[in-house]
Amino acid sequence: MKQVTVGNIAKLLSAFRPAALAEDVDRLVAALASESDSVVEVTFPPAKEVLDVYRYRYDSIDEVRNSRIGWELFFPALENSDGRVGLLSVRAGELGAIVLVDETVELVLAALIRRSA
Repeated sequence: MKQVTVGNIAKLLSAFRPAALAEDVDRLVAALASESDSVVEVTFPPAKEVLDVYRYRYDSIDEVRNSRIGWELFFPALENSDGRVGLLSVRAGELGAIVLVDETVELVLAALIRRSA
């Protein structure tokens, strides 16, 4: 387990910005600015275990599947990883995300961004 600031995660998310998620990432990064000094914990489970858990949730729980965007990048990132991935959650107001990072916490691999209500 490793602790990182929300500000660091916001910077990594800003660099991530895939076209399909750009507006949502921008909104999340802006919301995280008010939480930048907060600390979140990053765990490092095996990618295949994370894939199994989230594939099950996606396939069997409509609320999980429909309330988040970014699945099209999340699953391939896990499928293409042979080792461990960093897994963390950030939240600011009504916005939040489950973020996959590399083992050095220097690169966002994918993010599931919670849709605004």
